[in-house]
Amino acid sequence: MTGEEKFGWQLALVDALPVAFFGAGAAIVGVKLGSALFSCGALVCVAAGLGKVLWKLLIALADRDVKVLGAQLRYLMPLGFVLMIAGAMTAERSAAAALLGAATRLPAAAFFALCVLGMCAMVVCAKRFDRYDVRGNWIEQGINACAQGCFLLGALFL
Repeated sequence: MTGEEKFGWQLALVDALPVAFFGAGAAIVGVKLGSALFSCGALVCVAAGLGKVLWKLLIALADRDVKVLGAQLRYLMPLGFVLMIAGAMTAERSAAAALLGAATRLPAAAFFALCVLGMCAMVVCAKRFDRYDVRGNWIEQGINACAQGCFLLGALFL
């Protein structure tokens, strides 16, 4: 990556917003669910997000492309989500039922629905943009920040 194509540190910081929003929301859900497995999965997802932030920072500030940091997200994120789902499915039934009930009532349900729409848009971005496309990354991270902000807001209303 050279010149105008290079990620800026500003993009890396914007990329950190959805990681922070998701981490905070997942922490709230994890505490309410009382599942260590769910929390471990959330930590894997947060670590994957931070790895991508570090990748962009290294490109922006040191002109160094550590390819494993750019590629790890596609492996660690699904692993984290599988652990989170397993944690939710094996959590104490009353805690899971209470959480599901709260998540399907307004306003939490509206925020979670917006989050899901944002994640669908992220799939479109992943198919459309190359991971080195700076413009595509700005679009993707704007959508991701909004989606994860909605996830956090939904979690706050649980």
